[in-house]
Amino acid sequence: MLSIRELTVLLTMCVAWGFHFVVIKTAVTEIPPMYYAAIRMTLVAVLMTPFLRWRPGHMLRVLGGGLCLGGLNYAFMFTGLKFATASAAAIAMELYVPFATILAMMFLGDTLGWRRILGITLAFAGVAIIALGQTDDAGSETRIGLGVGLVAAGAFMEAMGAVFVKRATAFKAHELLAWFSVVGTIGLWIGTFIFEDGQRAALAAADKTMIIGAILYSAVIASIFAHSAYYWLLQRLPVSIVAPSVLLTTVIAVFFSVMLLGDPFGLRMIIGGLMTLAGVGFVLLRTAKKQVNNPALTEPPG
Repeated sequence: MLSIRELTVLLTMCVAWGFHFVVIKTAVTEIPPMYYAAIRMTLVAVLMTPFLRWRPGHMLRVLGGGLCLGGLNYAFMFTGLKFATASAAAIAMELYVPFATILAMMFLGDTLGWRRILGITLAFAGVAIIALGQTDDAGSETRIGLGVGLVAAGAFMEAMGAVFVKRATAFKAHELLAWFSVVGTIGLWIGTFIFEDGQRAALAAADKTMIIGAILYSAVIASIFAHSAYYWLLQRLPVSIVAPSVLLTTVIAVFFSVMLLGDPFGLRMIIGGLMTLAGVGFVLLRTAKKQVNNPALTEPPG
């Protein structure tokens, strides 16, 4: 049974992550997405630098995890949010759980029964329905599909990074976050200089108050606070309670996206979203019941 304190932290964490999709979507309409991610991650790195610890013999996994969880995932996710609606992106990020489950089978010795295979299939089918859906804007289907595909690629990178983290047992959670921010900062700055242009001009023309607020929110609230809260909850509660909270995060993200950004919410989105959430929920519950070595239960999705 959750205490009032634990419930408050869990709900606050879900709201923080859910609203983050609106923040990102708003920011990447003003400045290039990888540029925004690089600035955000730089601030996280500066704040987390005191927690860096070099542990010989364990760094390869941490650096690999940092590349996936601090760099590539945000490069794909933020770029995907430039093209997809925030609500569609939030649902697509749920593919982290099916991806992590598949990778756990491949690299961590997990086994898949027919029930989890059914859940995985349902989740992918739901995202596919959303990615192939139409919106009110003429010719936007390809962009929506591209955006959802990029966000799904970001989810895969998170799942891959979680596999590295599962093997990095010598590090505490805040030490991992510190290394991920440093590696991510380097990777994202390289990425924005190679794949994007016009960063300074876009920043000069952007609403400075909004951009500064978005960066602070992404770095302090979504990264440091929400991740710390997630690990704090994992230390006190069964993973079967904490892990499914990601589903509430998605519901909150969709709600904020529809109410604040005016995202379309037609029958296709409802069907695809329910299929994805049902599939992911089924995988999470079955995985928690089996208590297998699955990173989907112990790594936050974002």
